[in-house]
Amino acid sequence: MSAPFDADALGALYDKARRLEDAGDIAGAATLFHACLEMDPDDHCGVVMRLAGHGLAVPQTAPPAYVATLFEQHAEAFDEILVTRLGYDVPALARRLVGAHREGPLRILDLGCGTGLVGAVFADIASEIVGVDLAEGMLALADERDVYTDLYVGEAVAFMAGWDEAPFDLVVAADVWPYLGDLAPFAAAAAACLAPGGSLVASSERGAADFAVTPTQRFAHATAYAARVLDAAGFQVAATEPITVRHEEGVPVAGDLLLAHRR
Repeated sequence: MSAPFDADALGALYDKARRLEDAGDIAGAATLFHACLEMDPDDHCGVVMRLAGHGLAVPQTAPPAYVATLFEQHAEAFDEILVTRLGYDVPALARRLVGAHREGPLRILDLGCGTGLVGAVFADIASEIVGVDLAEGMLALADERDVYTDLYVGEAVAFMAGWDEAPFDLVVAADVWPYLGDLAPFAAAAAACLAPGGSLVASSERGAADFAVTPTQRFAHATAYAARVLDAAGFQVAATEPITVRHEEGVPVAGDLLLAHRR
């Protein structure tokens, strides 16, 4: 449970920090961002990601409280923003890649399921689909698609690590890695909740370093790093496809789609 804080005071402080940041006063903004963290250690505003963008923090993952807040705020308009404005088509690309290597019916785990875009395109090869997301508002919209067997509020890595029921045949992580820096905990947890020979399909934003925070406060990963981490966790990478993850102000964001099988 998050520690209590004054949301109005935090919002005012964060807004002031952002104004300084936009004006080029990074030192002044950083001071106020750190004050935000003192007020709200769970970091609902995601200030650690903004600090990382200036080389002033090295987060291993985006704060779950920030991710949940971000997607709760945009739940109702999520599909219109992501699909229509940003040209997001990763679920369909993932479905096509999986279809070239696997046949149904499959027990599927949809991580960061959001409004259910993945569930909708994978329903034809699913015997069951379990969806997980940090934002309850997103899950309510996913439930309306009537394709999920179960829906859970939870963080992706912790959910997989704690899964003690029948293993899955396929784990789908569409637009999950951009909120994770270090992928080793994710890969280990995914291997643990998959049946032997089970598959993982995941999308990433492509970067030069193993992982680093981008100017849009998301993580980018080097293609070789992702493959190396999966290999160490017991996966065999079967396919890697370059993709356009989405568009930012009309500019394509380069990424990768990886399919790997648990050995």
